[in-house]
Parts: sequence; C-alpha cells; structure tokens
Amino acid sequence: MGEASHRFASLRQELVAKLIGSPSEQSPELVQRLVELPLSLAQKYLEIDAKGILQANVKEQFQVDLRMISTAFNILEKYGRNLLHPRKPHFWRTVKFNNPVFRDTVDTIQGGRDVLRLYGYSEEKADGLYFPDRLLEPNIPHVASVTVDVMMLRTELNLLLSDTHPNPQALQELMQRDYSLQVDIAADAMPLNPLSAISLAGNLPPHTCLLCGLEAPSQHCSACNQSLCPNCDWLFHKHPSRTHHHRVPVKNQTWQNPPPPPPPSLCSIPSESTSLRLPAVSRSLPNPRPPWRCASCQKTNDARSVLCADCDRPRGCKTPQSLSPEEELSSLGQLARGRWSCQTCTFENEAATVLCAVCERPRLAGRPGTGDAKPLIAWGEENGPQQGDAPSWQCEHCTFRNSVRGRICEMCNCTSLHSDPQQSPQLEKEVVGRLKREVVEAPAEPKGLWRAPPISSEEVEHQRQEKLREDGQKMVTMIREAESVGVAPEMVAAALCYSGAELPLAWLNSELPCVLEGMAELATQRGEKEPGGGLGAITLQEVQTAWVASRGDVDEAVSRCLSARRSKVRELKALGFEERGPVLQALYQNNGDLWRALVQLQRARLAPFHQRLWESEDPPVDFHTPDRQALLRRLLASLSLPSWGRAELVVSLMLEQPNEGWELADIVEAVKASPSRDFIKRLLSWECAVCSLALPRNKMQLLTSCECTICPECFALHFTIAVKEKHITDLVCPACSEPEISDETELLNYFSTLDIQLRSCLDQETYELFHKKLTEHVLMQDPKFQWCTHCSFGFIYESEQLEAKCPQCRKSFCVQCKRQWEPQHQGLTCDGFLEWKRTNDPEYQAQGLAVYLQENGIACPKCKFSYALARGGCMHFQCSQCRHHFCSGCYGTFYASNKCPIAQCPIRRSLHGHHPRDCLFYLRDWSVPRLQRLLQDNNVAFNTDPPAGTRAAPGGGCRVMEQKETMSGLKDEPCGKETPAEYAGLCEAHYKEYLVSLINSQALDPAVLYTLQEVEIVCRRHLTAAQLLPQGPAEDEEAYRGRLIQILRDQVPLGLEIPRRRK
Repeated sequence: MGEASHRFASLRQELVAKLIGSPSEQSPELVQRLVELPLSLAQKYLEIDAKGILQANVKEQFQVDLRMISTAFNILEKYGRNLLHPRKPHFWRTVKFNNPVFRDTVDTIQGGRDVLRLYGYSEEKADGLYFPDRLLEPNIPHVASVTVDVMMLRTELNLLLSDTHPNPQALQELMQRDYSLQVDIAADAMPLNPLSAISLAGNLPPHTCLLCGLEAPSQHCSACNQSLCPNCDWLFHKHPSRTHHHRVPVKNQTWQNPPPPPPPSLCSIPSESTSLRLPAVSRSLPNPRPPWRCASCQKTNDARSVLCADCDRPRGCKTPQSLSPEEELSSLGQLARGRWSCQTCTFENEAATVLCAVCERPRLAGRPGTGDAKPLIAWGEENGPQQGDAPSWQCEHCTFRNSVRGRICEMCNCTSLHSDPQQSPQLEKEVVGRLKREVVEAPAEPKGLWRAPPISSEEVEHQRQEKLREDGQKMVTMIREAESVGVAPEMVAAALCYSGAELPLAWLNSELPCVLEGMAELATQRGEKEPGGGLGAITLQEVQTAWVASRGDVDEAVSRCLSARRSKVRELKALGFEERGPVLQALYQNNGDLWRALVQLQRARLAPFHQRLWESEDPPVDFHTPDRQALLRRLLASLSLPSWGRAELVVSLMLEQPNEGWELADIVEAVKASPSRDFIKRLLSWECAVCSLALPRNKMQLLTSCECTICPECFALHFTIAVKEKHITDLVCPACSEPEISDETELLNYFSTLDIQLRSCLDQETYELFHKKLTEHVLMQDPKFQWCTHCSFGFIYESEQLEAKCPQCRKSFCVQCKRQWEPQHQGLTCDGFLEWKRTNDPEYQAQGLAVYLQENGIACPKCKFSYALARGGCMHFQCSQCRHHFCSGCYGTFYASNKCPIAQCPIRRSLHGHHPRDCLFYLRDWSVPRLQRLLQDNNVAFNTDPPAGTRAAPGGGCRVMEQKETMSGLKDEPCGKETPAEYAGLCEAHYKEYLVSLINSQALDPAVLYTLQEVEIVCRRHLTAAQLLPQGPAEDEEAYRGRLIQILRDQVPLGLEIPRRRK
C-alpha cells in the first residue's frame, strides 16, 4: 500500500504540472492510471469530499443520479481549466446562478458550489459566486489540484456507469443499504410502461397497415408490395422516388383486433450473474433538494423534473392553464423589435438565436401539449365536440397539437396511437380490455419465483420526461450542426419533411441540387403556359426559397414560385417596364431578386445619358450671354459658391479684367475667401517677395516660418540650388532668411512641413538628395556619431575601443585624438602615443615643429567634424557640415548681427565673437619675447632651435602648410617665409602660434603681463561698469593694476569651460 500511495502521489503531481502547463490538453491515460490504483476515496481525493458528495446525491435511481453527478463534474472541470488558462474568459471572476448551464448541471447536485468555493469563488451574493476583489489572479497550483480531483471523480463515475471500473471494491464505503443491488437493477431493467411491453408490431394480423398496424389498409402498392392506410400511404409515397407508384384500392377488408401476445418469458428477468457491478448506496441520505411548484397548476414536482406532471408545462411557464389561445398570445407581451418569445417557457430571446437560451427548444417548436386536460363544460352540456370547432389531436411523442386528421404528426412525423378524438376512447377501451384478458388468461407463475415490483407513476412520468429531453436534445444537436456549416434551420426542417432522412445535412449536400433542378424545370414548363408570353426560366434560388417556405412540398413550392414570379412581373410593369423579355431576363440574371432586377433595368435606360455625360467636357462658360439668370444658376450649381451675390461677383470680375488674364478658378477661390471687391482684387494681384511678379494668392508658396509669398518659379529654383549646393540648414526663406534654426526640435518641425511642399515642386533626384541630407543631419546629433579622418565619411560607432575602422575606406583611426591608428597606439593614451612619435618616429622628427602645428588641427565644436588646418588664414571658420561659425583659436561661437545672447553687448549689431584673453585672436599681437617670458615665468619649456633630425624645406623657408590662393584656386603649400634665428625653424607668425599653443595647453593666464592700459581694456571687454571700480585717490597705478588683474582673474577665470580642444 505504501508503494501505491507513493506512485499515486507521483502521478498526481505529474498531472497537476501538465494542467498548469497546458490547461486545454486532455490526459486520459494519466487519469486512468490514477483511477486504477487500489486506494480508498480518502487517499485519492485530497481536495474535495468525494464520499460526502456521492452520499448526498445518490438516491434510489442509482444510474440516473451517478450520470447527473458526472455531468455536473464535467462542467466543474471546464471551470477549473478556464481558470488555469492564460487567456481566461471575459467574465471569469463571476459564476451567475441564473446561468442555464450552471443551473441545470452544477446546481442540481449538492456540493457543486463547494467545489467552486475551492476554486476561489469564496464570496456568495444574491445573484452568484464571486472571486474576492483582493485577489487579482487565482491560486494556480491549488486550482490545478482541485481540478485533478474533479477529473478523477468524473472518470470513476463514467467507468462505474459503463461497468468497466478496475477497482469497484474502492467504493465499498458507500455500500450501506439494507437491500441488494440486484433487485434494484432488475427493477430498472423491467419495462416502465405496461403498454410499451406489448409488442403490437410483432403480432399484426394479415389485414392491417404495415406501417402503423392500427387501421385497416385502404391502398395497395404493387411496386412496394405493401398495403397501407390512407395516412401512411400519403406519407410513404410522398418521397420523389415513390411518387410514380400505382396504388389500387383494397376492398372487402375488415378490421380485426390483434391476438394477445404470449406471456412474458422468465428469461427476460436478469439473473444475479448478469447484474451490474454497482455498489449499493447508503440509506442515510441528507435532505434532498426541495421540489418545485408549478406556477400554472400549483402542482409540487420533483426537483429534477423539467415539465409539470399534471399540466405538462415547464418550470418557468407562468401562464394560467385556463387561458384561451387568444389570451395566451396576448400574455406574451409586446416584444421588442426583432426579438421572439419561446413558445415553451415564454423567455424573450434575441432575433439571431435559434434555440431558446433557457429551455434550449427550437424557435419553431410549438407550445407543449396539455395531455389529457379537457376544457371546462357548463352544467348540462354534453361532453362532445362543439360544432364549428376544428378537430385536433395531440402527438404522443412531441406533444404537438395537430389540426389535420390522421395519426402522423406534422412536427415529428411519428405515428401516434390516438388519431381521432372520437376514436381515442374506443381504442383505449379496446387496449385496456385486451390487457385485462391477457392477465386473466396468463398462466399462473410459480410461487417460488421472484416477482418484479410494480412501477410507480412517478417513475413513469420521469421516463416520459427523459424521452422528451432526449428528443429535444437530438433536435438541438441537428440544428447546431446545420448552423455550424451555414445551413438554416428551416432548410433542415424542409429536408426532414421531404425525405425523412436521419442525416438531413448529407441529404441536402447530395440530393437537394437534383431535386431543385427538377422543380425548376417543372416550374419553367408550367410558367410557359402562362398567357402573355410566359414567365421565363425559374432560377434555383427562387425554387429553393419556395421549397423551404412550403416545408418540402413540391407541388406547393412550384405554385409559390410561379405566384412570386407573376407578382414581380406585375410590379416591374407598374414601374414602367412594359416589355416582358428584358424583365424576365433581368429577373433570371439576378436570381429573382426584384430590387436588383430593377437596378439593372434602370441602368439600361440610363446608359445613353451616362454615355452623353462622359463623352466630352463641359462647354466653356460664356460670360457675355444675354441670359444672365441662367449663367448665375450654372455658376451656383457647378462652382459651389455660397450665395447668389458671390456668383454675381464672379461674373462682374470676369467681365472687368480683359487684360489681367485671371482664370475662373482663381477668381472663384478669391470670391470664396471674402465678399469685399477690393480685397479680392488684392488677392488676385499678390506680389512675389523675390521677383515682384504679381500672381493670385492661391498660386503663391508660403513657408510656415514667415509671411513671405513666393511665386512657384522662384520657390522651386531657390530650393533646388540650396539642396544641391548648400547645407541643409540653408533651406530657409529666400526673402528674409527665416527661420534661424538653433533648436533641433524647431528644425524638425520646420522640415516636416517643408517636405510636403518640396515633394511637389522638386524633381525626383533633387528630392531624394534633400532626404539624404536631412537624414545625415539627424544622424550627426547622435553622441556616438564619428567622422572618418581619412575620407570624411560619417557613421555610428558604438564600441568602447579606441580603434575605429571606417566602413567606407576601411582605414582605422583613434576616436579620441583623431590620428591615424598605429599598432604602437595600442595600450597607450593619446598623449603617450604622441610622445612616442616625437621620440621614435624619424619622419615625425624630420618635419620638426611644423608637424606639431599640422597635427593640432581643428574640429567643429558642434558636430565634431575634424579639419586639417592650413595655417595662415582668418580665424573665423564655418563648418561645412553643420554650418556652425566658430573661432579656430578658442572654439568660441561667432554671432551674426543681433544674434548675440548678451543683451548689453556693444558690438551686437556686427559679426563678432567673445574670445577669452588667452586666445590666439589676442595673443598673436604680442611679441615673441613677451610670449617666451610668460612661458619662462611658469617654467614651461619651449624650442628655440629646430629639433634634431629636422630636414630643411626645399628652397628654404618655413615648412608649415598654408592655404594659398592661386590662379587655379585654393592650394595647400609650405609657408616658405624666412625663418629667423632661435625661432625653431619657423617663421615669426607660425612660431607665435607654436608658443600660444603651449600657453593654452598649460592654461597659463596672460593677465600677469598686462600693462595698466591693457588690463583696463580687457576689464571693459569682459566686466560691467558695476564690477569695475575706479582708481582711488591714494591708490598708485601699480596697485590699481594689481587690483584689476585680481578682479579679472576672479570674475573671468580661464578654465575648462573654454570650448577649446585640448591636446
């Protein structure tokens, strides 16, 4: 037993894990292995009380009760799987009590709500069970464990019902009854209805109907070799394959009662060896569920009954039984538009539903019958049919009230025992008498044999209701299968009435097309005999519609087709289509659809108008026509003018401008904009801000950054040149140069609008170039964007290594110092690598200090684009990539007129920059000895002689490269100027640049060498009047100079805030 428990725990944990991983996957093999283990209920079921649930719900009807529990646990298992699924249903947090599935399955057993509480539905309210608001998700492991118990119990009940349970001894805890199981099962195996135990069909006399066996035959078919009564003959030979059979009347046939059947055989009683292996259930049952009271007749019924035992009305029907048919119809109330009321339970359903949401009966199913109920009769009146009342009878199978004489039901096509209300009492007397004679004439049974207990009326009623439920379920299943493949329920009903096939869907797919073709041919032949030229060919769609409406009756369907075709022809004739040929052709081409045929006929009549409408353009408007009213009406209709006065304004303006050359469309746009004649004339003669050409305002181009109007020619020419030859930031207004783009967000907003205008005025090549430049400009804003120092190609470099390889030229460079990458740079800082080159590279040493100035090039402080600086020019630079203006000495910004951020700047109206006092812009005016003194005072070494190994330049002179202007353009050549002694092989200008670069690299302040006049000029340049205090009366010049220098160094320090690139 310990090994079995251990194996059970292992298998159960595996099943729980499977449920959590894949809730929708079925695992019947794993559940079967769990059930087969020989363990008790307490050992198997860890979460639910299986023993208590079975004892509380199993009554005398053992199989029915077990099946009911199995059905409820099947629904509970689905609840558990839904909670485990990642995509839960929309309303998973609530289980409503009025849900038909919950009410008819889970809530019919005791303990069903307890299982839902184990799932987590712990809050019970008046309308249902709810998940607590504090729990956002269910407890997945616990829900999976409860679901495993539910699956195991449902499997065990199914195995027990099918007599295949591997361990029936596991349910010995429930076997506590005082009587044996064989007696109960034998009693259940006996026939429930005495009438149904008599086999009428097996003892038919030779002169009775072969189908119903109740009436004498009246027709004999030689092809079928059968003799049938009138009703059965009509139904049997209604099939298309038997309609041509020839029948002859049967004469001299008398009705004879069938002989009594033989007595029941003892072998029909099951023995103990063949009894089911179902354990007995204990009699100590808790209180059963309360019965329900019928709302119509107040009869108390069993809790599991669907219909009342007295009046055959469902549980939810509240209409009194004594109401007349008219009152019953009026009691349904006024239904909403498109909704329908169930004839069984009076529930109001949506229009799109076919089955009732409460009782699941079809929409076309009639009201349940009233059984043997009879109408009240006044005292002294005869209990017979009244004159004028139509004879009717109730079907024993589906309870449908038939109005046609006979025994075959119009709803279910089943034969009933009582066919005529007048003959029913006589037939009942004959059957009852025959049964009494059989009982009297039956031989006495031995006293020692077992006798079956009598069947109670409640059991008979229960069996009848079960039969009703099964028949209804079959009908519901059939309708659902049809709807799943797109077949309407009416089609299924017609197929059943016509063919009687058990599989109507298969018959509709295989046989219906042939039947419809035959009916269409028959209807066409009959329609040709119509006076006036016939009714034309009947389509299959018309035939199918009529066939469904006639419920499968071929003759009625043909009549309906011809009648519908006649009415359609009359309607089209009344609308003016007198000729029958086109009318019949249109109806045939549109499958009998009246409105589509009407559209086709009207389109044919309008064809000449449509052809004339699109053949040529509208004739030009003649403003000199004498009919001014017609001209104004035409303008109002075709130009969408707002008023009659605006139309007159258009006419007057067109007549006033013989030499202006205005177009009608321009005048209309201007008139729509304003009713003022003067303003309209200004709109029609708007001047271009570039070329002063006068054009209508609606033809001018406008930019969002300004109010300048530009003619289309100037607009296209300006932006074509700017895109091809200038930077992206130069795409501004050609008249006012707006906007001044400094903010990237403002730039993107401006170009998003400009892109729409350029798309229509630029050629495809220029427009693609505009997009390319705009894309490069956006990429340059990325902090990881790098420019190649070899080929000026830009790319995004996301690596953290110093060596970067250009994807364009495949050459490497350092991302920090921008020098060409060499293997010696690996593992060294940029300063260390430069020092190594000065010490060990012969080529570097041969160029002397010229290479120092060459390597100390410039880089744009905004986009970081590097330039190899050719010395000897202006210090004002403009980046070719981002159009930024800056100083090559300090990297400070140059401001255009009125763009300086300093409001009190005295040179605000000119192009200028604010340089620090150590910038080459100021120090290039110092003498060489003064610069050398500043370096010597701060112990900074500098060269006065050329470095060892320096080669002289060809022809002598300075070796520093300069950009020189020649006849062929700008060209980089060596400086070539005279190199004085002790200037390290450089000319005076380049030697000063060398000394200033050393001063900048060491962050030396030149203010210590300022004279009094120089320090006053610098203070006025960088300080305000309030910060600059005048010289005191007792203060000498040297003290005043010292004080100004100290103020300058404190207020305007030289530090890392200067945007100069430092080496």
